[in-house]
Amino acid sequence: MPTNSDYDREFSYDIDAYLIANYPLMNMATRRSVCSLAFEWIDTELIEDAIDACVGHYAKDKLNIAKKEEEDDS
Repeated sequence: MPTNSDYDREFSYDIDAYLIANYPLMNMATRRSVCSLAFEWIDTELIEDAIDACVGHYAKDKLNIAKKEEEDDS
């Protein structure tokens, strides 16, 4: 069975473009420094948490799948 590889599966974010749009007075040297620092601050765990939340939302809303609730033994 062939797989459909025709979908976006990589996340790419242009930090420099964001800085230019939101901090128009920032010069290129400062943008370069901020871009470099941003890579140290970006936490892949936060990105993975966002993906997990998306999976949960999709499963619940589109597939009618919900996590099994633990039964209360009291």
